[in-house]
Amino acid sequence: MVSDLPPLLALTGPTASGKTEVGVELALRLGTEIISADSVQVYRHFDIGSAKPGKETLARVRHHLIDVADPDAEFNVAMYRDLAGETARRLWSAGKLPLVAGGSGLYLRGLTQTLHGGARLGPDVEAELDLIIESEGQLGLYARLQKADSERAARIHPNDAFRTRRALGVYLSTGQTMTSLFRENPQKPAFDALIVALELPRELLYRRIEERVGRMLAAGWREETARLAAMGYNDTKPMASIGYRTLRQQLAGALGPDEARQAIIKETKAFARRQLTWLRSAKAAVTVTVKEDDIPDEIARRILAGDQVGRFLARHGVRVRP
Repeated sequence: MVSDLPPLLALTGPTASGKTEVGVELALRLGTEIISADSVQVYRHFDIGSAKPGKETLARVRHHLIDVADPDAEFNVAMYRDLAGETARRLWSAGKLPLVAGGSGLYLRGLTQTLHGGARLGPDVEAELDLIIESEGQLGLYARLQKADSERAARIHPNDAFRTRRALGVYLSTGQTMTSLFRENPQKPAFDALIVALELPRELLYRRIEERVGRMLAAGWREETARLAAMGYNDTKPMASIGYRTLRQQLAGALGPDEARQAIIKETKAFARRQLTWLRSAKAAVTVTVKEDDIPDEIARRILAGDQVGRFLARHGVRVRP
């Protein structure tokens, strides 16, 4: 039974929805610690652009899975799943409800729904995939996946480069589609997971994104990018993430400051829309609406007062602190 599995409560939502602040309030009321689910915060030195929690926040609640990898090191969703899963089980053994907070749908899927081990892509296959992308682009890669594994392709957005590459790479490596591999080896969840998603009116979300980008730039995001480039991290995965790649263009003289700011805002809004698309399809998601004047403590109280969350906590004997 699912209820026999260790519990895991996940707080997610689009970028700039206030997950970090609400997560801290939840952790304090639940007497626990936070496992980050952010695909850039795992890397050391990428601080401002990934909106890592500051010293005061970290002093209030311990956070895991932040600064666990060098920028030029391999880190993927399977590694995240293993590290986060191990941390969650350790917290539960210590009597603390595992609380995950972050906006990476890929990481959350890997942790709450588990991942198929699949095949390890060798250098030859990686090189072949690179050539396809170079000559045919992402849409060409996706078209090849449609021919090889139409069922899997239908579950992946044409612009989702990571999942398209992985699915086609598995086929090229094994001669089997991911669809057939999943069918032959059905997955079992590792946790009794409940996902809580923050939802904001689109106008409010977009305004928060614009304001946050402005604050991050004022805090030295451009200078951080220049420093990371000088450290030799130009061609790393985190340097290709939102904002950093645009600021590299500004540093190279291809964009002016205002052009760069507007480009980052546009890209961040597009990312938020993709996050919302995933959240609408997420299994076992409880939606909590955030209004303009809501403060993190009030949102946390509202989450914990919800029927589904209450039943989830009671099922595992978790008490909420007053």
